[in-house]
Amino acid sequence: MKIYRLSALVLLPFVLLACSANIPASPTAHPTSRPVATITAPPLAIADIIFINGDIITMDTANPSAEAVAVLGDRILAVGTNEEALYYQGDLTVIVDLAGHAMMPGFVDAHNHMLGEHLLYDEDPLPDQQMAIENGITTSAEFYVDQSILNKFKTLAEARQLRMRLNLYLLHTSNCGEIIGDWWKAYQPNQQIAPNLYVRGIKIFADGGSCKAPAMSVAYPGGGKGDLFFTQEQLNQMVREVDEAGFQVAIHALGDRAVEQAQNAIASALDGRSNTYRHRIEHNATIRPELLPRYGEIGIVPVIFGSYSTCIRSTGESKKFKYILSEEYGAWDWPWRALVDANPALPIAWQSDYPIFNTINPFDHMWGMVTRKQVNTDGSICDPPDWLAAGALRIDEVLPMMTINSAYSLFFDDDIGSLKSGKLADLVILSNNPLHVGSDQLKDIKVQMSMIDGRVEWCAPGDEAMCPSASVTLPSTAQPASNPKVTASAELAGEPAANAFDGSIDTDWNSGNDPEQWIQIDLGDPQTISAIRLTVAQHPEGQTIHQIWGGDTESSLRLLHEFHEFTAEFQVLTFEPATPMEHMRIIRVVTKQSPSWVAWREIEVIE
Repeated sequence: MKIYRLSALVLLPFVLLACSANIPASPTAHPTSRPVATITAPPLAIADIIFINGDIITMDTANPSAEAVAVLGDRILAVGTNEEALYYQGDLTVIVDLAGHAMMPGFVDAHNHMLGEHLLYDEDPLPDQQMAIENGITTSAEFYVDQSILNKFKTLAEARQLRMRLNLYLLHTSNCGEIIGDWWKAYQPNQQIAPNLYVRGIKIFADGGSCKAPAMSVAYPGGGKGDLFFTQEQLNQMVREVDEAGFQVAIHALGDRAVEQAQNAIASALDGRSNTYRHRIEHNATIRPELLPRYGEIGIVPVIFGSYSTCIRSTGESKKFKYILSEEYGAWDWPWRALVDANPALPIAWQSDYPIFNTINPFDHMWGMVTRKQVNTDGSICDPPDWLAAGALRIDEVLPMMTINSAYSLFFDDDIGSLKSGKLADLVILSNNPLHVGSDQLKDIKVQMSMIDGRVEWCAPGDEAMCPSASVTLPSTAQPASNPKVTASAELAGEPAANAFDGSIDTDWNSGNDPEQWIQIDLGDPQTISAIRLTVAQHPEGQTIHQIWGGDTESSLRLLHEFHEFTAEFQVLTFEPATPMEHMRIIRVVTKQSPSWVAWREIEVIE
C-alpha cells in the first residue's frame, strides 16, 4: 500500500456543484427531481454505494418514501427512484439489491446511561455500544456525565473506539439534588471535543427518581408527595444561568409537580423569546392535564419513554412498585396520546433511558408506544387497562420521535434523522417495514444492517448480501511519495504548499487567505486510490466545508467527497470510498468555508 502525503486543513458539507473557476462545471444542471430521460450531462459525483429495490422510509416530509439511496463517502448523494440513484453509478460503484427489504434512518436515542454507567464503575462500555449498534441505534446521548466520566469518554474517542455519535450532558446537579458547580463552563455549547464526541447540554435534576421520589401534586397511596429538590426561584436561577451561557438545559422531571416547576423555569429564562437553545424536559412521566399544552406554548422539547411498565398495573404488581399513583390518576401516567394531541407541531423526542429501563431495542419501545403492552418476566404479554390503552400512539407518530425529532433534540437534525441528499449516511436495513406490519408484529422486527457515516458497523449473520464491505484500514504512518507536483491557490512564504506533502504534521501549508482556497497534488501517472486522509490546521475551531475532487486530468475533475462539520486543530478527516478509485492522477482539496485562513497540516493520498 503506497501513501502519498500532503499537509493541509479543513472540512465539509454536500454541494454537488462546480466549486471554483479552476474546476470544470457540469455542462448542464441536473437536480435529482429532473426526469431521468432528460439528463444528458455526466454526473459530477460518482456514488460509492447504491441501494436499490428497497421499501424505504425516509422521514423526509417532502419525500416520505423511496426505492433507492446513493451514498458517497459518509453522506447521502441521492434518494429517490432506482433510476434517479443509478444516475450516479460508476464502474466501481457497489450496487446492493434490497429485494424489497425496508430501510430507514438510524435510530437516535435522545437519553440513556448506556456507556456512562460502565465508566462510572471502571467497566468496559464497548459491548453495550455494540449492542446498541446491532439494534440500529447510530446516535446516542449520555445523561450522567461529570468531569471524570467526560475524561474517560474523551480517552475512548481519541482512541477511535466510539463508532457511533455520542452527545454528553454535563451535570449541574447530582441525582439527589446536590449542586456540583459550574465546571461545565470550561466547555462551549455544542462543542465537538473528540471524534464522534460532543458536549451538547447541561442536566439539572428537579425531583427524585433514582434518589428519593418523584415530586407529585397528589399523595402516593402510601403517603407523601415525593421530593422536589429546589424552590421555583432556585431552579429559575440555575436555568437562567445555563441559558445565558448559551447551553441547552435538560431538566429531569418525573412527577407532575416537577414538570410544572421545570416548565416555569424555562419560561422564565426565555422571557418571551423562542426556544432557540431547544431546552428540554426529560421523562415527563406524570403530567397533569392542564400542563399538557404548555410545552407547545413555551416551545419546550419533551423527551419521553417508550415501553410502559404495563405489567405493574395489569397483574396487580403495582403494590410492589414504590412510586406509582393510584389508578384514579392513572391517565396522568405517560399520557402520550394527550401530549401529542395538545401539541400537534411539537418535536417530541424518544429516550430508551437504558439501563434504567431494561431494553434498548427500539422495536420494544416502538411496540410499547403503539400497543401499551409489555412482555412479562415469564414471557407472557401484559395487556393494558382501558385508561392506559387510551394513551397509545400511531406508528407514523412514533417513528419521527425515534429519528428526526430526537435528532432535533440533539441539534443534529441538519445531518441525521432522515434520509435526504447531503445528510450523513446513517441508515438501517430492517426485516420488515414498521408502517406495513400489524402493531403486534413491531416487536419482532430485526435489524439486518446498521451503517454509520457510510460504513457498515453491523451486519446480521446471513444478511451479508445487503452489507457492502468497508474499504481499507488506514495505517498510522507512511513515507511520502517521490517528486509529486504540489500547487495551491496561494501560500505564505514560510508555509508553502509542499509542506502539506512532506510526511510531517509539524509543518503546514497556509494559504494566508480566507476561503475559497485550494491545494492540488499531481501524482504524475494515474493511480488507484483507496483513501484520502486530511489533518486539520485551523484556528479558531468552527464549522467548515471541504471538498475533494479527483480525475486523470485537470479538465476531467469530478467531486469525490464533501466534508461539512465542526472541525479543530489536528483533527483527522478521512474519505474512504467503498471501492478503490481508479485512474486518479490529480487530487484537489477545495475549502469552501472555514473560520480561519485555509491551511492543512498533512494530506495523505493512499493507494
